[in-house]
Amino acid sequence: MADSVIDNFILLIAVVVIGLVILGFTFSYFAPREAFSIAEQSASSLSSSSTISTGPLLISGSEGSVVIELYNPSYNGNYSIFVFPISSTYEQDVGIITPSSTSSFTVYMPNGELAKQINIDSQIYCVNGKILYDSPITAYSVPSNTPVTIQVGGISSSSCIVVIWILYCSSGYWFRIDYTFTGVPST
Repeated sequence: MADSVIDNFILLIAVVVIGLVILGFTFSYFAPREAFSIAEQSASSLSSSSTISTGPLLISGSEGSVVIELYNPSYNGNYSIFVFPISSTYEQDVGIITPSSTSSFTVYMPNGELAKQINIDSQIYCVNGKILYDSPITAYSVPSNTPVTIQVGGISSSSCIVVIWILYCSSGYWFRIDYTFTGVPST
């Protein structure tokens, strides 16, 4: 009889341990996926309700300057800007092209002050959940609905265009919620 009680007790402990392992696996697997899915939906919603206004690229020597504004009347938070120049021959691929090297740029607020610089050390996703870029970058955080001036270095000629990424962090995940490009106006 004592052996039966011990056997039942061991069986009960084994069932509880197996249940806890399954529960732990479930939470460790599905909880991050659910958190990413919620962040992705938030970024996608912000992306679809925002519009970008971009001015022409004005060049002086090897520097370029452009004014940009992300407009969304229902969003009062910050977003981040990342910029890189490319040859205008890649204009048709601007949605999928990523920077091949670190770019030199600064972002200025309307009052002339430098925007807050931030380092992004995590992956950057498209709003469809695919990894877009997987290297550390430096971006500038600016408030929405505010025009800012971007100064870009490394402009080799008037045949360069500047690609501008609008980045948004949701639950620790970074998303490119929009992008645009601009170049020297044609005459």
